[in-house]
Amino acid sequence: MVELASVDVDEVLTCIRTAVRLAQNEEEVRVRVSKCIEEKILKPLGITQVGHYEYTLISGVRVDALYGHVIIEYKAPGRLSTKSDIAKAKEQVIRYICEEAKVKERYRNFIGVIISDRIAFVRYDFREDSWVLRGPYDITRETVIKLVEAIRGLQRKSLEADALIRDFGPASIIARKVIKLLYERLTRSNNPRVVTLFSDWKRLFTQATGYSPEKLKKLKSMAKDCGISGDIDYDAFLFSIHTYYALIMKLLAAEIAYLYGQGKWLRSYVAELENAYLQGGINGLKQVLSDLESGGIFARLLNIVNFVEGDYFSWYLEELDKGLGDAIAEVARRLADYEPATPHLEPESTRDLLKKLYQYLVPRDIRHSLGEYYTPDWLAELVLNEVGLTREALEELGKDNPLKPLEIRVLDPACGSGTFLIMYLKRLREYAEEHFLIDELISYVLKNVVGYDLNPLAVLAARTNYLLAIGDLLTHARGQVEIPIYLADSILVETKSDLRGQSYVLRTTVGNFEIPKSIVDKGILSNILQDLDMAVRNKYTANEFKQMIQIRYGLDEVEIESLGLLYITFLKLEEEGKNHVWTAIIRNAFAPILKGKFDYVVGNPPWINWENLPESYREISKSLWKEYHLTTIRGAGLGKVKRDLAMLFLARSLHLYVNEGGNIGFLLPFTAFKA
Repeated sequence: MVELASVDVDEVLTCIRTAVRLAQNEEEVRVRVSKCIEEKILKPLGITQVGHYEYTLISGVRVDALYGHVIIEYKAPGRLSTKSDIAKAKEQVIRYICEEAKVKERYRNFIGVIISDRIAFVRYDFREDSWVLRGPYDITRETVIKLVEAIRGLQRKSLEADALIRDFGPASIIARKVIKLLYERLTRSNNPRVVTLFSDWKRLFTQATGYSPEKLKKLKSMAKDCGISGDIDYDAFLFSIHTYYALIMKLLAAEIAYLYGQGKWLRSYVAELENAYLQGGINGLKQVLSDLESGGIFARLLNIVNFVEGDYFSWYLEELDKGLGDAIAEVARRLADYEPATPHLEPESTRDLLKKLYQYLVPRDIRHSLGEYYTPDWLAELVLNEVGLTREALEELGKDNPLKPLEIRVLDPACGSGTFLIMYLKRLREYAEEHFLIDELISYVLKNVVGYDLNPLAVLAARTNYLLAIGDLLTHARGQVEIPIYLADSILVETKSDLRGQSYVLRTTVGNFEIPKSIVDKGILSNILQDLDMAVRNKYTANEFKQMIQIRYGLDEVEIESLGLLYITFLKLEEEGKNHVWTAIIRNAFAPILKGKFDYVVGNPPWINWENLPESYREISKSLWKEYHLTTIRGAGLGKVKRDLAMLFLARSLHLYVNEGGNIGFLLPFTAFKA
């Protein structure tokens, strides 16, 4: 593992700004800025290989580094202001890279940086066989971080799927070790919180996939590779795999939080995690991990309030011991070798890197038997093109008002790991950069680019991919940030009517939660759930809670009584040690009602036959199948066609989510077109 010293970003920024302000010509920019880079960046990072030529060449020290070399070209102040100056500087840097690289295969090992009173970055996109210029940007804290990222990448591995699979995939020793340790602790646990989270994860997973216990038996060979034998609990084994995968995602996300939210210093979260374990033992590790699993890191550094909301995979903290602690520290050590800024330095190579890791962790035939078909990038690109979300369309829409494309609302109601959304974000970001709207982009994106999924692991993957895509923009966000990916059933929010009026019903393994429809309609559900959490923590009585919400919200008697019953349920869960996740689950479940309609709805809904849905889900969704005339389906020349959940997804999405005049683009099974 490479030890990463801290770089004082503010000090670097002040130094470079002062150097450029005092410089009278190109040579003075080179001398003054070079000194800033050497003293304020290279020295703290321990990089000594610097060559001075017509340009500066900073060489890497490891062959698997993100960039083997950084080439810096200096220009006099004001010489990055016109299109011709920018084009000329870009061509110069490309020529330098070609000369140093010698052969085309090595172009991607270099990054070019152009520094004047502005800063730009040049690199080779091997996928498109073209050179990409990013910038020029003003010299700000954000652009200085990009410069430090590029140089720090000399010491760290590129955050790419293939490298992650080698180090953390199913054939790796660390994966097998951690999964086995998690499985052993899960299957022997009597902790009520562990048991509850496992049970409710299984409930959601069976609804989100074509689950059956028989299908999971195909995991036997993988369990054997992990050293697990005998009478295997395959549900527990899959939950252990998901927990391992979730931990890696959260550690990567924490690195992003440290990268863009640490303020003055640029540090590594996973390096500090390992340090906490070395200094404080298992208690020190548990304290740091508890902060991660509660979302404290993301709230404190990036103002993100929902990153781990509704997460089922923090259960291992209840069973953390030295054996598991040692293994988690080893995962952290290996992750410390990776550069979390790769998605912004090399966006084309990291589009949905978490998808590929999961595809290797859970064998293909098992995923397909469960109805999990992950969309290849090229197919997601095709769907976006077909519905009209092309770069050309964005340019056309923005002719009269450049902000108009940013106002487009896009939803994936079965987002999985977020492939469609990440692809669209890339296009929107390119548009914003070209039109100098990057500072404005984040407020529009968080409101308008939204995903829902019922699989807890998919939701965490999508949130992580989303964060990787927009992390560097969060400095422009105002107030609290909510990553717009929600753990929710896109097609069914159950309702009931009784003498108290209409209520929404959320079924879980700890019972049913009933919320008055009027509370959701008034838009105060989130605030009331926050009050409920606070009241439970402070051990309010039911009457005290009811008095508080009566004063704050002026609710009627029926609403007060209904919420009082909900509060009593939460008090009981707290006493039984089964609380701490349910308010988040409720808040997420109602996102499809609260987020409104969209201009574009795209995605790849689950392909699950009616017969493979859980019996309870078939029962509560039966009225929907009847409403859309999907109970009896016959295909021309095919005899009876099996009903597929994708058909209901299409009908419900058209009904609930597509604006009038909007567009929808889904990948559907062939039989849906014959029905």
